[in-house]
Amino acid sequence: MSHPSRRRRTTLLALALLPASLVTVTTSASAAPAPAAEFTRVNVDTGIQGASFTVVGEVFDGEQNLVTSGFGPLGAMGLPVGGGTLQVYRPKANLADWRKVTVFDASANIIFPNQPTISDVDGDGDADLIVPGGNFFDSFAGNARGSLTWWENTGASTPFVRHDILTGQTWSYHGVQHVDFDGDGIRDIITVGEQGGNPSNPADDQVQTQFLKGQPGNTFAAPVSLGNVGGSLPVVYDVDGDGELDIITSQYFDVGGGPMDAGRATFLWLERGDDGVPGLSADDFTPRTIATLGQTGTVRGVGMGFQIRPVPNFRGPGTVSWIGTNHTNRCKQPFLPSEQVLEFVPPADPTQQWALTTLSTPATSAPACPPEFTDGTLPIFPGDDITSRASNGQGAPGVFGYGDVDGDGDIDLVVSGDGDRRLFWIEQLANGKTLQHTLTAPGEEFGQAGGAAVADLDGDQVDELVFSSFDRNALAIWRRTPVVKVEVPTTVTNTVKSETVRSALSVSTKRKGKARKTTYAVRLDAATGGPARRVKVVFDPARGKTKVLRTLTVRGKNGDFAGSFTWRPTRRGTLRFTYAGTTLSPTLRDTAARTVVKVSR
Repeated sequence: MSHPSRRRRTTLLALALLPASLVTVTTSASAAPAPAAEFTRVNVDTGIQGASFTVVGEVFDGEQNLVTSGFGPLGAMGLPVGGGTLQVYRPKANLADWRKVTVFDASANIIFPNQPTISDVDGDGDADLIVPGGNFFDSFAGNARGSLTWWENTGASTPFVRHDILTGQTWSYHGVQHVDFDGDGIRDIITVGEQGGNPSNPADDQVQTQFLKGQPGNTFAAPVSLGNVGGSLPVVYDVDGDGELDIITSQYFDVGGGPMDAGRATFLWLERGDDGVPGLSADDFTPRTIATLGQTGTVRGVGMGFQIRPVPNFRGPGTVSWIGTNHTNRCKQPFLPSEQVLEFVPPADPTQQWALTTLSTPATSAPACPPEFTDGTLPIFPGDDITSRASNGQGAPGVFGYGDVDGDGDIDLVVSGDGDRRLFWIEQLANGKTLQHTLTAPGEEFGQAGGAAVADLDGDQVDELVFSSFDRNALAIWRRTPVVKVEVPTTVTNTVKSETVRSALSVSTKRKGKARKTTYAVRLDAATGGPARRVKVVFDPARGKTKVLRTLTVRGKNGDFAGSFTWRPTRRGTLRFTYAGTTLSPTLRDTAARTVVKVSR
């Protein structure tokens, strides 16, 4: 989301002197006829002070829950004056009827709680919540209030218990990935720390992609820097298909502010390698540029980045498309590319230049911003293009989501205008083109919106759209009206839903000769696809200290993974085999699994 106090200096003016041929971009967007669908807004809660990010998922068993963070009150320079809030909404009779469960209120002193992550941190089979916190410019005011916390779902009448991961940080944290990143069988945290420095000086920003190694007992080691690059909402994904997880990200801070910064990466990925030293560090990762702030030779400039994520089936069943949003203000920064939703297409070698296509309109910065919009007389741009309000510190677009918005069986996009104050959806057409529509009603200002979730909240097989508004202190749903259902053969899947595969872990044994060596054959049933899985093997002797024997790599296909190892027990006890679960994509993960084997020598 745009930050209300950001004052970027307009020192990139020299970029306007680049040849016109270098700033011309292509687009697949079409002129906008009548919308293919209409929507009705349903308010869930209009009393969340500074409503920021919203995610949708199963926090309580068998429910589609809404999880919304609120920044709380702001003071001078737009800085927080106290703690924020986090709330979970449980469905009741209809889409306008929800039960609010408070995870924490201002008394928890979580400064600027940002995008929550729903994940089973303690491995007990239910969903917990990981909450990154912190304000971009807090450290400039002399504060150290950034944090990472996780909130244990106990299922009790007061269901959530706080656990601190990091507190008192000068870094602010916006989003996390909870995944077994180093392959030791325990899930870790990948995040990006950010400091905006002086709001009027874009040259003093700091960013750092960080790895927090998961440890036994549901704790995490201190952060390790994987590079001084990265953006607010990182994604963990095997970009180059080599079986190792990489990090892909879009970057807004620390991209400079002058013409010499045109080549700074604003969309990038960190390619994972191996420096030969145990453990992960920045030496194991190489930054790879996808797009830059301004045009530089053959590399396309797109302005600052806000979000990039993989979208399954966007270009047909079995495909994965990389979709992103930049975050610019063409009325205040005419030297930068206009506000856009983009599709990034990697070549066979993703370390080389990725192709870019603009999915939204405009692809260029015409039409010009009229004076009455630039001076603030008009609150909304007088046209259909995504265009940020002409105020310092504002940019567009923001977060986006995906799903079958119009019910025609393909994947569309929903987009927060953020600084534009409107919401949009981008329809996918049969010819591979896209068509942008305004979701909000004429004149409606929803404002700096988080969420952009697409989900069937009431089980009627029709997706709803979920947004929260910082400006309006609101959480709201947009429901398609009238509801039109598409009949499709049961053997065809036209909409990708989030899926969690429950893993099963089994072990069989076979002894070898007089040495009493035993071979343990490990079989894991888990989600299909993705990298080889890793199973941690621990020996608990009847007497003495517990010992980690090894982390076993199990390989296979079609969800059936197998491996084995040979070991000679010297005393009685129990072998524990543990699999931490894997997040394969934004829509597919498998759960943790464990089993034990008695050892009698």
